[in-house]
Amino acid sequence: MRNHIQHIILLIKRFFFILVLFSFTRVLFWIFNLNYFASLSTIETFQAFYHGIAFDISAICYFNVLFFVLHLIPGNFKNHKKFQLYIKLLFVITNGIILASNIIDIEYFKFTDKRTTFDIFYMGGLGGDLLRLIPEFIADFWYLCLIWILIVALLWYLYPEKKFLKPEESPKLSKYDYAYHSVLFIIIGTLIFFGGRGSFELKPLRIISAANYVKSSYIPLVLNTPFSILRTSNSKKNIKPKKYFDPIDLDKIYTPVKHYEVTDFKKNNVVILILESFSSKYIGFMNNGEGYTPFLDSLMNESFVCMQNYANGKKSIEGIPAVLASLPTLMNYPFISSAFSSDKINSIASILKEKDYYSSFFHGGSNGTMGFDKFTKLAEFDSYYGRTEYNNEKDYDGHWGIFDEEFLQFFATKLNDFNKPFVSTLFTLTSHHPFPIPERYKHRFSITSKPLENSISYTDFALQQFFKTISKTEWYKNTLFVITADHTAGNMDKTTPLNSSTYAIPLIFFNPGDSTLKGKYYKTTQQIDIMPSILDYLHYNGSFISFGNSVFKDSTNKLAVNYINQAYQIIENNYSLLFNGDKTIGFYDINKDSSMVVNLMGNNIPVKNEMELKLKAIIQSYNNRMLENRLTVKK
Repeated sequence: MRNHIQHIILLIKRFFFILVLFSFTRVLFWIFNLNYFASLSTIETFQAFYHGIAFDISAICYFNVLFFVLHLIPGNFKNHKKFQLYIKLLFVITNGIILASNIIDIEYFKFTDKRTTFDIFYMGGLGGDLLRLIPEFIADFWYLCLIWILIVALLWYLYPEKKFLKPEESPKLSKYDYAYHSVLFIIIGTLIFFGGRGSFELKPLRIISAANYVKSSYIPLVLNTPFSILRTSNSKKNIKPKKYFDPIDLDKIYTPVKHYEVTDFKKNNVVILILESFSSKYIGFMNNGEGYTPFLDSLMNESFVCMQNYANGKKSIEGIPAVLASLPTLMNYPFISSAFSSDKINSIASILKEKDYYSSFFHGGSNGTMGFDKFTKLAEFDSYYGRTEYNNEKDYDGHWGIFDEEFLQFFATKLNDFNKPFVSTLFTLTSHHPFPIPERYKHRFSITSKPLENSISYTDFALQQFFKTISKTEWYKNTLFVITADHTAGNMDKTTPLNSSTYAIPLIFFNPGDSTLKGKYYKTTQQIDIMPSILDYLHYNGSFISFGNSVFKDSTNKLAVNYINQAYQIIENNYSLLFNGDKTIGFYDINKDSSMVVNLMGNNIPVKNEMELKLKAIIQSYNNRMLENRLTVKK
């Protein structure tokens, strides 16, 4: 009996040992992203670390369940050296892997502003991009590898051990011993179960539970990555039906069904350019001349420019459905990799197909990247052009795909060959980590010490060459060009957390044959406004589903929505409201408080209730239509 108690004591020591290592990786996460968490006070930082322990315990209990069971089952075989070696290997391998995810997020967090979730594995499976780039990531972030090796060494050498009697020397267990050990197994197993749930309450600990302790943007400091991955592992169909309102009342507040009362359809060609990581802050036109995009700046002087435009997500895989199908990502999984990716949707391609438009999608990456090729089929694009179709590896950047200048020229050539009218989309890729620039331009585009900024300057130049080429064509002046970004560049500057610029990207409408399409527009707009805006501009008068609104109609809602760390955000009238699905958890005046530090939840501001009402209606419509496969208008 005493021998069994020693095993339990040893289990407790090993449990606290791994708990300390989890806290150690949280400290590293905080130190490497210190500027992001700079506005947290000492007390708030301590609270984040303290409450993070519950999330660590949950992850440890779930991922080490086999290790715990092997400790607790009755029997003298546990005294055997080989058995002890086996569970030590199990302990080191299991915890070495899950702690590696914490260490990886030290840097990956700067790109996403959140802890990594389970969809990272799905994204890695699409074309194998992540697997292919692992050697490069190791080279770029070698210090993370050293930290991980240190962690594994600590796991091995500081692993609590004890000498036991050999199995043959141990007293034979009686029926009473087995019964006693079994009771201990049940008691400790129950504690482990509740440790995994993280709570004795009806609902287990969730990602959004961290919002009880810190401001929404600081949730990643409370969480750990294994917990985030685990809690989203079964969430490919993670949204639930909502009933904030009765259906009739819902449609009065918000409906995604659009129909424009217009005539005289204009058969302009449509070219949509989606620029990788082009945050608004890098564009001179939007920052009093301070930026890295001289060509875009000159083009925007001749365009209709939305000055307060926001992305609906933080990843490329979220940006494409938003731009092309007016579908935001208001769930843990991007639409492309969710269980709803088989739902019937309408898109700019499928809608304009009714008007005999030829549609195409261009991306210089390896075919299959992010599932773009599959999505464009779902969206009914006629053709897809990737690295395979480009078929010239001398222009491969060695990382993601074909350099922007060459692929944009390829795009220009293909546009000449298409039947008119056409709707065509190109998604650039050079301004993506590690931001490669062709060797011949290395000196020309070394404007700053930051590779991203130099890469953006190169892509801006590539766009200039593209427009120079197509400006000589017959179809050029009969074409609406829409220029935007897939998402912001992330926290590459290690700047402040969630704020008014976290999602800020450009949105430009340019038609060289329409001199009236000019000016600066200061009302709130978003990516999902692009499709309805194009259709409104072309005078399309059919019905369609769009979660956004036309920027050309002042009578419609001017707002932006997005979702991060299991919290919804709505931006409207220079206010930002954060909502966890049950209640408002943050309200900020982003005009006066761009860093979103002063929470105005307690203030009696009438627009707050109106914004919460609209957001609830959007969530209910989004969730229920997604679950019921009602993302198109039945003809």
